[in-house]
Amino acid sequence: MALAGFFTDQVIEEQCLPLKIAAVSRCYRAETSGLNEEKGIYRVHQFTKVEMFAVCSEKQSEMVLESFKDTEMCLYKQLNLKFRVLDMPPNELGASAFQKYDIEAWLPGRQMWGEISSCSNCTDYQAKRLNIKYKTKDGLLKYAHTANGTAAAIPRLLIALIESNKIENGTVYLPEELRNILNNSLLARNKVVPSLKLIKHF
Repeated sequence: MALAGFFTDQVIEEQCLPLKIAAVSRCYRAETSGLNEEKGIYRVHQFTKVEMFAVCSEKQSEMVLESFKDTEMCLYKQLNLKFRVLDMPPNELGASAFQKYDIEAWLPGRQMWGEISSCSNCTDYQAKRLNIKYKTKDGLLKYAHTANGTAAAIPRLLIALIESNKIENGTVYLPEELRNILNNSLLARNKVVPSLKLIKHF
């Protein structure tokens, strides 16, 4: 919704649609979980994610949703993750979503499927509340449609990468796509654990 707010009270020319943007953001969540499988960095109060957002016409929103889903799937295929795509039922949709896909990765260390991404077609729900319109070629003003998708929620992506590529001694073999970026083929477990001394602070 933060990216949607960027377009508040704007009128966009139809020929400029779909208008797509992406952003890296800090997200804050109040909810917690008592489930043992969701401990650690799986469900945290603050995390970083890469978000995709689009303003489009009513004829384009389904196509944009599919393009966001394809982008997410392409990313996870390149990272060699085992994942599945869920077309969410109506009872799992938020107030703004007309259609939503969740992408879950297999997390071997937890022996569970965990959500790592999602994308939604919000039709005109956000646009009507934020007064986002577009002007047709005939000069008519119409409420736009919006779509969004999480390309990468960093903590959960790290979990999936580490648990899927770790061997018994704790070493993590990096997927091919990351090796050139990080200039390394593996993440080795530190052999020496630094000793820590607790100092009371008054």
